[in-house]
Amino acid sequence: MQESDVGGQKRRMRKSILSLLIATVVLATLAVSFGAYRYFERLETLAASNRMEFYLRSLNEAFRQHQHLPFVLARDPRYSDTLDPEDIDPDLNARLRQLAEEAKLEAIYLMDDTGVVLAASNAGLPNSFLGQNYGFRPYFTEALAGQRSDYFAIGATSGRPGYFVAEPVSYASGAQKGVIAIKLDVSELQRSWESGADTVVAINEDNIIVLASNPDWLYRPIRELEPQVRQRILESRQFENELPPPLQWTAKTDTRIVVEGIGYIVAIGQADWRGWSVYHLQPESVVAKQTIVITVLFGSIIALLVGFATFLRSRRIALAYAASERQRVALTNTNLKLEKAQADLARSAKLSALGQLAASVTHELGQPISAFRNHLTAAEINGEITSPSTARSLTNLVDRMESITKQFRYFARGRTSDKLRVDLADVLGEVLNLLRADFKAAGVVLRVSPPVPPVEVKANKVLLEQALTNLLTNALHAVENEPDPEVSVEVTSGDGHTELRISDNGPGLGGVSLADIQEPFFSTKPSGIGMGLGLAITTEIIKDHGGELTLGSTAKGAEFIVRLPVLLNGDAE
Repeated sequence: MQESDVGGQKRRMRKSILSLLIATVVLATLAVSFGAYRYFERLETLAASNRMEFYLRSLNEAFRQHQHLPFVLARDPRYSDTLDPEDIDPDLNARLRQLAEEAKLEAIYLMDDTGVVLAASNAGLPNSFLGQNYGFRPYFTEALAGQRSDYFAIGATSGRPGYFVAEPVSYASGAQKGVIAIKLDVSELQRSWESGADTVVAINEDNIIVLASNPDWLYRPIRELEPQVRQRILESRQFENELPPPLQWTAKTDTRIVVEGIGYIVAIGQADWRGWSVYHLQPESVVAKQTIVITVLFGSIIALLVGFATFLRSRRIALAYAASERQRVALTNTNLKLEKAQADLARSAKLSALGQLAASVTHELGQPISAFRNHLTAAEINGEITSPSTARSLTNLVDRMESITKQFRYFARGRTSDKLRVDLADVLGEVLNLLRADFKAAGVVLRVSPPVPPVEVKANKVLLEQALTNLLTNALHAVENEPDPEVSVEVTSGDGHTELRISDNGPGLGGVSLADIQEPFFSTKPSGIGMGLGLAITTEIIKDHGGELTLGSTAKGAEFIVRLPVLLNGDAE
């Protein structure tokens, strides 16, 4: 599998894992949010119910404490006798005032059968009930009909809201009838609700808010009233002469309402009087805020835990990947070394076979070639060969055969350990002296930059000269057909090594690799010119000297680089 494919798979895997982790955190956070909302919803519903019970109890107790008083007063003959216009007790008003003050009532008053107040605890005071007619009030008509009655309304005289309780009164065996009533001031209860932090309302049987912690909601219906109900309320002047517009009140469920666009959790309790209901409203925003806090807290914890777990997992994966990468690199290097070893082994096998062949060929052909040269020389001396061209041809043939046997002789001889400290400049000078005539005859410009300062290497001078001669000879042959042939030699040193660069402006290697041209019998020259052993011999000589032969990079032609270890001062030969 290619590295790009592996890298792509890794990136896709990382994206998949990251997406999975994000989805896990999101789902866990949503689950926490949902659970927290339900939990706080139950808590707030329970708290709202408990608070509602408190307000319901305070309402019931406020109305219950004086329910018996009208019943007792209605059966006191001192008040029934007052219904006789000729027998009105002048101290009756004072007695009612004292009783109202002790009971902490706003008013106690006695009405005749037409609703006119005959006696009142607030007689002589501003907005006194004395002489007022309350025959239009439902509590009067119900009590006059003979049954006990209670009622909530805004006072027609005082303008203050109150809770009225009335009992029928009769004089002289029913000859005269009347009603005695008390008015309980609810303003203190209203103020206590307003001063509290809770949102609570009391709603009467007509769905009108009669008590509220928010004074702006007072006396407003929670829904549109039926026409006959509205007419009855207006006629009784329960809330003076008009009703405020309905409150925007929508019941979502038994425990959910929306008032004026705000959602509430509601707890409802039924009062003991007049069919009233007490509503405790807890804003849903409280639940939402608590849920957000817990969600953020637990979401952060979950994210941190997942992130930490991911970090640990990523760390383990990174360590495992690093170990795998090291193993892969080691395996790759081992494979490369193995391939090189296999190539070297194959090359060694070839060279070994070539050495055996070379020894045999050199031994078998050496003497015949020498004899052939001797016979040729004798034939020229004796005049047996009359044609000069034939003599030259035969001489060239012998030279070629000797040249071939000389190349084979290196492989037959093998490596040598006869190496001494030599100056590379001397070696290069000998090679240049040997080839300078050939370069001049071929018209090739030879540029040489000798090593500065002098460079010494441990070498067999003859073999190293042979290697450099082969390289320069190859360069000379490469530029023979170029319009401006040129070969350059440059020597540089550094890092314990020296590099000798031999470059030419010939046609180059034509895409052939260095490994190919180092093989024995491989040649880029035309057939009949050389055997392809020169570069193979050169490579073996350089390797035998601990060096390396590589190709350089040039715009035109070819460049061979001979890299050899340098002997420093103090190094043993």
